[in-house]
Amino acid sequence: MELLRIIAMFMILAHHFIIHNGYDVLKLPLGPERIFFQLVMQSGGTIGVVIFFSISAWFFLDKEQTIKSNLKRVWIMERELLFWSLALVVFYLVFDRADLGMELMVKSVMPLSMGVWWYATAYAMFLALLPFLAKGLKALGREYHLALAATVLVIWGLTSFIPKMMGINNGFLGLIYLFILFSAYKWYMEPFTTRQIWLMIGTGLGFFLLYTCASITLSLLGHDMGIYINGAWKLPVIMVGFGMFLLFDRVTFHNRTINRIAQSAFAVYLITDYAASEKLLWVRLFNLQDLYQQPLAILQILGILLAIYVACTLLDFIRQALFAVTIDRRRGRWFELLWNKASSWTHRMA
Repeated sequence: MELLRIIAMFMILAHHFIIHNGYDVLKLPLGPERIFFQLVMQSGGTIGVVIFFSISAWFFLDKEQTIKSNLKRVWIMERELLFWSLALVVFYLVFDRADLGMELMVKSVMPLSMGVWWYATAYAMFLALLPFLAKGLKALGREYHLALAATVLVIWGLTSFIPKMMGINNGFLGLIYLFILFSAYKWYMEPFTTRQIWLMIGTGLGFFLLYTCASITLSLLGHDMGIYINGAWKLPVIMVGFGMFLLFDRVTFHNRTINRIAQSAFAVYLITDYAASEKLLWVRLFNLQDLYQQPLAILQILGILLAIYVACTLLDFIRQALFAVTIDRRRGRWFELLWNKASSWTHRMA
């Protein structure tokens, strides 16, 4: 699972390189490079989000969720967000003030509530509501839960194949959608065989290729468009992402190095998807317009992304080393204090 977490984050990083780049990929001449950027790199990010969430959500289903434990998770995540938001503000004030606006500086003081990183905010909201959501889904029972899963698949799954149809435009709602599907599968369905998993992944990839062919045809006719089906929360994206998760879940091995690197996967996202970092990395330093004409452009770009991933991981190693004593010895101590005070106040009010 930790290896898959690393792979998923690299896919997300590659996705951000395309969608946040200062040069629109649709301006590239139609050819193998552009198809690779759209089909593999851009699609990979939306699949990576499904995988990244699956790793967490899957194990939430094994035990009862409590309000206290989930708020504690939010508290711990908020500390990491606050560290990186303030550290990045300082960095850009010193070295690259042009990319740091006043609005971003203000938001960075309260990164979770101000939505500096959409996934972190959506995930925190999901964690806060998870105890109630899990109990509610359990109370539905097998019949109604499966019926709910089928209903949301029709509303947001089947209609995702048709442009301009109703879709999910909110990250938090997307996580709820995935959780409904994953919990229905784990609690009430027979586990897929390896063959069925590969069939699901292959079907999802088949739709990617089909819509890529449609995009190429439209480009030849003078209408440059993206690959519609690789958008967030589309059914083929979920099929491939969840299928990859199920495949990795069937393989067990232990490696300390992989586990160590995976601990910093979230930090890679926080550092590179900060608004000022997007401008510095993808607009000024690694602009697609300058890179795609280079020899072996795809390999060069993948190498650059790998180097960025390694650099961000090393930076997070430093963060972990700086806070190892206080975090390891007092993990959650301040949260415990706040929780006890809040509980005491609630009891007095009652």
